[in-house]
Amino acid sequence: MKENISTKLSEYIPYPFLIPKINIDFNIGEDKVSVETSMVIKAKSEESPKLILKGFEIELLSVSIDGKELDSEKYSYSGKSLIINKPPISEFVLNIKSNINPFNNTSLEGLYLSSGMLATQCEAEGFRRICFHPDRPDVLSKYTVRIESDQNLYPILLSNGNMKYSGKLKTNLDRHEIIWEDPFPKPSYLFALVAGKLNEVSDNYITNSGKSIDIKLYVEEGDEKYTQHAIKSLKKAMRWDEEKYQLEYDLDEYKIVAVRHFNMGAMENKGLNIFNSKLVLADSMTATDDELERIESVIAHEYFHNWTGNRITCRDWFQLSLKEGLTVFRDQSFTADLHNKGLKRIEDVSFLRNFQFSEDKGPTSHAVKPKEYVAIDNFYTTTIYEKGAELIRMLELLLGIENFYRGINLYFETFDGSAATTEDFINSLIKGAYLEEKNCPFDVTKFLNWYYKSGTPKVYINQSWDSKNSILNVSFEQKIDSEKTNENIEMVIPILYSCYSKERKATPIVEDKLFILDKNIKNLQINTIPGEKEAPVLSIFRGFSSPVVWESDFSIDDYLFLFSNDNDYFSKWDSGQFLMREIIKSRLCNKANYILEDMFINVIKESIKSLEIKDPFFLATLLTVPGLAELESLFEKVDPINIYKQSLNFQVLIGTEILQELRIIAKNLFVNINHEWPMGRGERKLLATIWYYLTLAGDRNVQKICVGSISHSSMTIARAALEALKPLDIPETEEASFLFYNLWKDNPVVLDSWFAYEASRPNKKGIDVIEELLSHSKFDWKTPNSIRAVIGGFSKNIELFHSLDGQGYLFMAEKLIEVDKINPITASRMVKIFSKWKTYVDKNKESMYKSILKINNANISSNTREVVELILK
Repeated sequence: MKENISTKLSEYIPYPFLIPKINIDFNIGEDKVSVETSMVIKAKSEESPKLILKGFEIELLSVSIDGKELDSEKYSYSGKSLIINKPPISEFVLNIKSNINPFNNTSLEGLYLSSGMLATQCEAEGFRRICFHPDRPDVLSKYTVRIESDQNLYPILLSNGNMKYSGKLKTNLDRHEIIWEDPFPKPSYLFALVAGKLNEVSDNYITNSGKSIDIKLYVEEGDEKYTQHAIKSLKKAMRWDEEKYQLEYDLDEYKIVAVRHFNMGAMENKGLNIFNSKLVLADSMTATDDELERIESVIAHEYFHNWTGNRITCRDWFQLSLKEGLTVFRDQSFTADLHNKGLKRIEDVSFLRNFQFSEDKGPTSHAVKPKEYVAIDNFYTTTIYEKGAELIRMLELLLGIENFYRGINLYFETFDGSAATTEDFINSLIKGAYLEEKNCPFDVTKFLNWYYKSGTPKVYINQSWDSKNSILNVSFEQKIDSEKTNENIEMVIPILYSCYSKERKATPIVEDKLFILDKNIKNLQINTIPGEKEAPVLSIFRGFSSPVVWESDFSIDDYLFLFSNDNDYFSKWDSGQFLMREIIKSRLCNKANYILEDMFINVIKESIKSLEIKDPFFLATLLTVPGLAELESLFEKVDPINIYKQSLNFQVLIGTEILQELRIIAKNLFVNINHEWPMGRGERKLLATIWYYLTLAGDRNVQKICVGSISHSSMTIARAALEALKPLDIPETEEASFLFYNLWKDNPVVLDSWFAYEASRPNKKGIDVIEELLSHSKFDWKTPNSIRAVIGGFSKNIELFHSLDGQGYLFMAEKLIEVDKINPITASRMVKIFSKWKTYVDKNKESMYKSILKINNANISSNTREVVELILK
């Protein structure tokens, strides 16, 4: 077993050389690609150390300095690093000739083959698979790239920046060449190259200053018709960034390429974004409303990286959230501005609670700014992205909108064209907002604990009502909720709150006030309306003002009151989520609270009356039960199958109790479901929710309607019909699945959703179904989307995956070992499904442990090894 070597933040040393300019020449052949690099290099000090360049799976041909080829004793190549022992102290040109073989590269890192085209993925450390280079983000260079190839095999040749020349070779008219120049210095992880048979879809964008930008999307033949949503999304993002941040695009053209084989969702390479096909190719017939919004968001995310990630990059990979957390915050704000702020906030919070909070509590928990890593690819996590975004959101709230933008503008001005740190960003925000730190209303050092400490803070809230003096006293106490630390750490936790009068029909006594919890224990006094006998109701963490969990002395009546009356989208929804968690928890403890269930159903009926027409999307959101991860977090010993069953039983109850109301609404909704996205999305969302409840409640008519809706022109409706039938073992479920497959078997992007559906739905054939899917003629083992669809879908098949005989866990282990041989990055991310093994009841815990050991004893990659070892600790 190889020992994993970790990289530590404390050992960071600046790279001792500057590389201001790089020329790269690619000659694409039939079975190899010849790569020649020419780098201008200058030592930072007169005591020039060894020049160390990274290189992996590269055939080295020659090394020259200033035109003179080096003898072999003057350098060494280990297969991972090229070391030049005594480089010149003065500026010199290093020329390296080499060959690479992208045609056998299944890792999807570096340069690789995807559906006949060559594409790159260099973040985080893929550039070293292409050519010899430091391959670290703090080395920024201006790139000029020449690409040569057979014109028939690779008619389209793309790289970063602006095109400078294109033409046929005079010596061989079957071959052509193109030269790209990127005028802005960038780190190697932003390098991109694409070569292949692609069709171009063009558009144009005029900036506020009048500059014309050519927009070009490159797709495989036949996919052109699916590009308009992506183009419209990009233009919206460009306009939003100009109006919100005064940031204009800086190149002559903006290129996007859709690639089927891709580990990530997308990559922000400067001027040449490479996207997973799933996040580009879409219209309302092939993608659901949620998927269309997701595409809009990701297109914007990669565009926003042009400034928050590209023009200003991260000094090292420990600062990864500097670019990712900030850009997630920006894309979330973009979506909120375009659609509905309250609903977007709920969507983001729900995702955070079900995924990032679970990560915080598990063995792979890490800080937003980690102290060390073995494989940086393992740190592209919800903590870095989503929790990182929450920290920026808190800063916006703490500083105020105007101050926040002054600070962020100073950050852009100060660090444009350089590699920055988290502290650089925070200091710029404070300086831009207040000029001096002493004027800042919160302790910056305590706020930085959010970046340095892992775990989710927990806030304990206790109230006392002084009716004589009309004062509500509130005590707040904070602790870190983490298995990794028992430290008594003080954080800066902004708490946005309101206070309602019960006696005056939910009149706000105080509305949207900010309280900053910056000590372990801190008290708040709220002056209420004199003469009132009943205690007011407190609404806390409005808009989810801090990414924390909290425990309060609120009564069930308080939560019912807030669910009925709170005017904050998040707080109203969160109160309902609390009530549902309490109901399901009581059922799981064999202490069903029928009185609470009746009261909750009555409040739901009132919500239906007030929201059915006014806000159907919000009504659907209120009717959605907490995710299984949230429900699992309620127990020290988790029985996953029982939690799944009781959650389903509760949903059957809702469907049964409000059956007539749901049937009436469903009929009324059909008027607006055919409107073009984003219009009608609320009605479609609510109809999907109602269908789910009605099929669970045994409505045979709706079950038949669902089968007939599989061929609907809206993918949202078709998939809603599938999902409604999913939990049921009835002929209609089989028929719907069969119809969907036959409609979409020739569209690989849509077909992945069918693979995921089949893998995750209950089936009497058990693991045999998963085996059949993995050997299906349409399944592609080299495509991460397909792997995630089937194996990821299987992990959501609760009764099958968590089967008490342990066969589900063993099967998963075997398949992840296979995936690891092909694609370590995908395997290392999926193996986290075993992270919570210690939390399960004994039978599941023992079986899962055996399966983790099976993976650990196999010959696995360092990426997967790092995660498995953390899980076993």
